[in-house]
Amino acid sequence: MNRIVVTKLEHHQTEYLAYLVLDENRKLQELQVFEPEENTLLDHIYVGYVEKIVPNIHAAFVRIADGQKCYLPLNDVKNPVYTRKLSKKEALCEGDELLVQVVKDAVKTKDPVVSTKLVVHGHYCFLSTENTCLGVSKKLSQEESKRLSALLENTCKDHEAEGYGLVFRTNAGAVPETELCEDIELAQKEYRALKKTGTHQNAGDLVYRNLPGYLARLKAENFEKTDLVLTDGQDLYQEICAYLPHLVEEKKVQLYRDDAVSLSTLYHLRGNMQELLSSKVWLDSGANIIIESLETLTVIDVNSGKNRSRREEALFAINVEAAKEIARQLRLRNISGMILVDFINLKKKEQQQKLISVIREELQKDSVPANFIDITRLGLVELTRKKVYKSLREILS
Repeated sequence: MNRIVVTKLEHHQTEYLAYLVLDENRKLQELQVFEPEENTLLDHIYVGYVEKIVPNIHAAFVRIADGQKCYLPLNDVKNPVYTRKLSKKEALCEGDELLVQVVKDAVKTKDPVVSTKLVVHGHYCFLSTENTCLGVSKKLSQEESKRLSALLENTCKDHEAEGYGLVFRTNAGAVPETELCEDIELAQKEYRALKKTGTHQNAGDLVYRNLPGYLARLKAENFEKTDLVLTDGQDLYQEICAYLPHLVEEKKVQLYRDDAVSLSTLYHLRGNMQELLSSKVWLDSGANIIIESLETLTVIDVNSGKNRSRREEALFAINVEAAKEIARQLRLRNISGMILVDFINLKKKEQQQKLISVIREELQKDSVPANFIDITRLGLVELTRKKVYKSLREILS
């Protein structure tokens, strides 16, 4: 069973929150570092004022709180919720006011990115205005999928008229219907409230503040695979208990108390962080991988290193070991975008196909969409991983 650890971390005189997912052997599988809440606008919903539309780049620039300018791709303008429509035209126009949600924080010289696709998160479901479809996670069994689909049809009869869709997460499996109905009702109430509130607010006003990042992440976890949530912060413990009372009932949340050894020390957090900020990663076989990240591209090189064997079987084993570690490093470092991997050259087609199967299998373990694309003519493996959060290096630098 997995274990989740939430603890505070100080880096360059700034306090961050570290969210660790450890496997049954207590090996680090996922790490997410959250910035101080005042440094992020992610998932907040505002009344946005459309300042300018630029057809050449197929985007609009929208102003939110404190005069912050945001980038809105026009492709993302689907089912917009207007609070003030200046023009009679259906299309977005300069001067319009509408609800927008921040989907990417500002990075370096780039403005925050907003979308008109509003998302409200429940514990077992999420509500979205992107479309009016009702759905269930594909990871659930066919039996559970049928049960949950029928429940959605009964509880969301007016979803098309109200302009939202709703999807059950994987953690909704085997949950009693009464609990699921309560979760749906809460999401619906939040959505209706923000639409109503938005019509009475001024341009730039904050309409919906998302939960702290670590709590939103906790809400989305599948606790069938998790035996314990551990934190050494009294304030964090109380916040988790308040927002996720079912964890208290199931005795899956615990306040760690040991003045001699902190959680950070117990799970070697500082050592792990230093390794994750380094470009070289050593493998158990003596081989290594080199990770170099650019702004839109990450290049990974697999080297035999201290392993001097040139036998085909040994080189194949190194590649398999590297593939598993690369998938893990993508999760830990939160690397996104296009990724090119230069594995050790394999002559046998059969071994290449087996390696591709391993890569696909390891990428499926990722909670963020990650895909194997192809092998180039030069033998480089192409991968992609969706940008959901900033990378570890972006946050800490």
